[in-house]
Amino acid sequence: METIIEACKGLDYSWLPQSVEGFTLVTSSDSDYAELANRIERGEEVLRVPIFHYQNDLGWRWCALYDKEVEDYTVHIEMPLFSFVDISFVRADLESFWNGLKERCVKGLTNMLIEPSNNFTFTYRRRGIPTWDFSEVMPEELEGFVRDIDPAHGIRMINGSFIVGEYRKMDECTGLLLYYNELRDEYFAELRYKSYPEIDHHLDAKNLDDLSDVLREHLGPILQGLNNRVD
Repeated sequence: METIIEACKGLDYSWLPQSVEGFTLVTSSDSDYAELANRIERGEEVLRVPIFHYQNDLGWRWCALYDKEVEDYTVHIEMPLFSFVDISFVRADLESFWNGLKERCVKGLTNMLIEPSNNFTFTYRRRGIPTWDFSEVMPEELEGFVRDIDPAHGIRMINGSFIVGEYRKMDECTGLLLYYNELRDEYFAELRYKSYPEIDHHLDAKNLDDLSDVLREHLGPILQGLNNRVD
């Protein structure tokens, strides 16, 4: 890891735009890298070497880093309630990773988080998800939770899944994620309570009509249930 850290310290960040459509650049400094090296010297386990990230006011992050667990340089999409890897950027060596970022960094961030419709597949569009009128069954705020992802701006993940809805408390990692998986052609939900994941089958559906019905019946009570929990 010491070799990785030293290599990252020598990177030239000057080509990176300071901001991209509401996302602000944050780069690792020499002191950040020095702190990682000190942690290793103290015998602490360091699994990631952050290089830079872009972050917006919602706390969405597009992160370039080295991941020791897979021994690759990669891009992680880190959201308040979920995270995943953009496998198109994965590289084993720093030079090819950095060159790939120079070619596609802004485009990758834009397509993933700023204009996610660029990543919509034929199946996603054919199911009518981008044009579905969800306003009645997915209000902007409900039970103190804010909707910050909707079907018209669904985020494409891996393994055929899209996040088509997210409700969260803005001050804690608690909320609900609504998915569509195009390989299984189904909708389903996961809950987060203070970052801990849970499956909830009340919102399982095979089409948008069924999804509308279960959202109308269960979305409010599910979020209310999260509010009423006592540790």
